[in-house]
Amino acid sequence: MTTIYFATNRNLVTSNDLEAGFDFGSTFSQDGLANLRFGKAEVTGENFSQYQIQVAPENLLGDPPVLGSQAIAQQVRKQMIENAEDTLIFIHGFNVSFRSALTAAAQLHQVLTTKDPSDTEPPLKLNICLFSWPSDGALLFSDPKAANAIAYKNDRLDAAASGAAFARGFLKVADFINQTEARCRQRLHLTAHSMGNYVLRHALQELKRQVGNQLPRLFDQVLMMAADEDDDAFDLDYKLLSLSRITRRTSVYFNRNDLALWASDKLKGNTARLGTDGPIQPRQLPRNVYPIDCTRVVSSFTDPSEHGYYLNVPRVVRDMRLVLGNQIPPDEIPGRKYVAETNRYRLLE
Repeated sequence: MTTIYFATNRNLVTSNDLEAGFDFGSTFSQDGLANLRFGKAEVTGENFSQYQIQVAPENLLGDPPVLGSQAIAQQVRKQMIENAEDTLIFIHGFNVSFRSALTAAAQLHQVLTTKDPSDTEPPLKLNICLFSWPSDGALLFSDPKAANAIAYKNDRLDAAASGAAFARGFLKVADFINQTEARCRQRLHLTAHSMGNYVLRHALQELKRQVGNQLPRLFDQVLMMAADEDDDAFDLDYKLLSLSRITRRTSVYFNRNDLALWASDKLKGNTARLGTDGPIQPRQLPRNVYPIDCTRVVSSFTDPSEHGYYLNVPRVVRDMRLVLGNQIPPDEIPGRKYVAETNRYRLLE
């Protein structure tokens, strides 16, 4: 059993027919694009396909108000202190239902916390917190006709609109930390997959609108996996240039054979993708942004066009585990080769 804490701006669905009692749909909350509901889910079964979902109670008109965000933050903080666990926030990509997002979060927790026989370090201890936005698209190649392109574009619109909700959650966490007298020594990380990185871009822009240049450095590590984002994102202030302000380090993982991102580039009208070739100007990156080329190790895997290699390719998972766990400089992480002319790291088999 894996506990997944969550925040979502999806619409809440309740029904006696639901085994868990609750679910979240593929549209925005009826209370607005940035409205968030918080809760936790126990994910069990083969392939993490069974769910018990609990939505944190809320009563904003109570005296005092009952806030779901406070209840979940307190639970996560308790786990971090008592079990010496860091917390990883996960933003999923396109074509993901709420329950599929819970499954992906549970899988991510499993692969990151499982002991690697080749590591001398103890296994990671992590809480997983999911941010789920109302993705309702289709797989890029499930339908080659126009309807598929429309579904993909709808997901991008929903991802962009969800930036405000993630920014709201970000500020709630920052306020909770600042208002807590006894500081927790554990760290907070972020992993975004595929179009989840587009959510992150728009969340960053919303944060800047709300707090200007006073961006809190909330995260220790940010891992951008197979980012369905423009390859010039770190060159432009209206994209991701300011991301380095809210994190100690950012690792950009990319695979030149990523077929899904190739389709995003060639068939969906986007520019070259960050998750395919890495940043277009790697020598002009902020000092704490590190491109990591996974092509060689992904290509040796069963499916060289893999888009979900952050879960499925052990060599990539091991590198992620070392980034999150050891707090060692990027050039000292074993199994990497630094390529000076392109200012990137290449994962070795």
